[in-house]
Amino acid sequence: MADKFQISALKNGAKAEIRILGIIGWENDSETFRSQIDALIKEGVKDAHIYINSPGGSCFDAAEIVNIISKFKGEVTGEGGALVASAATYISLHCKNFSMPENGMYMIHKVSGGIEGTKKDIEGYLKLLGAVETDYYNAYKAAAKNPELFNKKWEGGADWWLTAKEAKENGFINEVVQKVKIDRATAQAIVACGCPENFINQFNYKPQNENQMDVKILAVSLGLPETATEAEVNAKLAENKKAAEDLVALQAAQAEKEKTERAAKVKAALDKAIADKRIKADCRAEWEKMLTDNFDTASKALEGIAPVEKLSSQIVTSQEGKKTYQGKTFAQLQDESPEILAELERENPEAFAELFNQLFKK
Repeated sequence: MADKFQISALKNGAKAEIRILGIIGWENDSETFRSQIDALIKEGVKDAHIYINSPGGSCFDAAEIVNIISKFKGEVTGEGGALVASAATYISLHCKNFSMPENGMYMIHKVSGGIEGTKKDIEGYLKLLGAVETDYYNAYKAAAKNPELFNKKWEGGADWWLTAKEAKENGFINEVVQKVKIDRATAQAIVACGCPENFINQFNYKPQNENQMDVKILAVSLGLPETATEAEVNAKLAENKKAAEDLVALQAAQAEKEKTERAAKVKAALDKAIADKRIKADCRAEWEKMLTDNFDTASKALEGIAPVEKLSSQIVTSQEGKKTYQGKTFAQLQDESPEILAELERENPEAFAELFNQLFKK
């Protein structure tokens, strides 16, 4: 087991193969992992299988991993290595089925943490830690076959170590499979986690070829022959990581291009609608939002608005040179519809003057 946190997501056939190794806790790798998952989902991958060999680590980062993995719409299954402890068990509980080798160890306990800062900082952290602890408690409680025993162990505050068989009996895993070879790093991690001495003798540690199995499994999951060397596996991992990063950059550039093109289309549609007198300039902001949200629907609605005709365009001059608006003279409009005259005077003073001057022509 590597001490350093390692997490990856690769496509294997129609399924995503996710590996979580070492002490959980990232600084900047969460976005790389998230982009790998997003890329797989965009390819149509719905199912995932998770391999976990970890002593735990950050409960917050484990919760984020679960949130990212929950994007898969299909079935998420999992398997543990020789050690699934602390925050790693929270991830395992979110798999539909989870198996562990017969000589594997499973450990749960209350979440813990620490912070330095002002009173406000500490109060905020305590509130967040309390929310995470409640989330973890609910996940374990839902899986536990013996809720009373679980509550007793949880409230006791100590680590609860279980063999794979005991973890299954208590409802935390679904299947126990054949034993695995336990390498030096994993054995040391199990001891460092505080595993009771009566469990340690079962590890049957054999130092030779201690990372051979991990390299072989990883090679096959990467589409390489199982005889691939560690250097070839690392090169393939680097290649896949770069491909994922390039894909994220390409998607971002495409999204920015589409955003610019959409904004240009919206502007052109609004400029034309205002020029055609379909809408007034003071309505531009409302129409801009509608066009941005759903261009096709909003543009059809915009095109369906009849242009507003100027009142002056409705002034008719007869063969005798007499000017009327809708067949009525200035005097008639003044008596019957003075608001039309007022609007005409605001809109086109010259046309208003022509209609007014008609009063003095014989």
